[in-house]
Amino acid sequence: MYGESEHTPQAIAGRSYQVRIGQYLTEGWQIFSTQPLAYIGFFILVSMVNVVLNNIPGAGLVVSTILAGLFSAGYYFFGFQIARNQRPEFTHFFGAFKNNYFLPVFLTNLIISLITNLFVLSAGVLFLVAGLPFLQSVLEQGAVEGAASEADTRQLLTLLDQLPRFPEVLTPVLILGGILLLLLGIYFGVAYLFALPLVVEHRFDVWPALETSRRLISRSWWSFFFLNVSIIFFHILGLCLCGVGLLVTIPWSSCVIVAAYRDIIGLIPSIRDTN
Repeated sequence: MYGESEHTPQAIAGRSYQVRIGQYLTEGWQIFSTQPLAYIGFFILVSMVNVVLNNIPGAGLVVSTILAGLFSAGYYFFGFQIARNQRPEFTHFFGAFKNNYFLPVFLTNLIISLITNLFVLSAGVLFLVAGLPFLQSVLEQGAVEGAASEADTRQLLTLLDQLPRFPEVLTPVLILGGILLLLLGIYFGVAYLFALPLVVEHRFDVWPALETSRRLISRSWWSFFFLNVSIIFFHILGLCLCGVGLLVTIPWSSCVIVAAYRDIIGLIPSIRDTN
């Protein structure tokens, strides 16, 4: 679709494109349905590994965090093989552990998590601080009406009294700041949608992958936002099916991104062996 010279970070960031949400959802399903048992099997394997690691005190959580990005990239290694009309092997799910992919994949996922979580958590702190007076008034009212355990309520009220207070006039400022930080977290979460696939498919380094994804997606950010909303909607449906539906929707969502990537960015002309 594109020549070799059109696969540089500058060329990709300047792509002219149209986001076709319905097409990507359909093509994503086609990619998933090519190897559904492999996708579901890998998802179950990753879930089991995470359960084991999260029950190991100390190092377990650290190792689980490191592996999270590598496992996420595995869906793309596998999906891009199908997108090229090739028959992938189960080992492609572990492509991030091979061919010098480990560090770029890990760092890209880490930076995305740090940036988005920093804004979201900071917004949560501002909302919490702004809401403390309201929370205290509710607890005091509950204590008066006997709606809660008196000892527990008094203990919590004592703790709240010891916390530093911001003037009430600053409450709107705190709320506004929280909203702005939350919006920034959502912005970067959407804008970096193609960062990890760019590391996997185009072998971009960390910063070029992040900036190329951000610059490309920002030109049609709302379309990608609604693509993400569509994916989240199907995750909610999967969760409503006693969680069993997530066995399908989570792997399928990576296939949707692969389909969007293939249409907008295009696969590299030369086919590499990621084994």
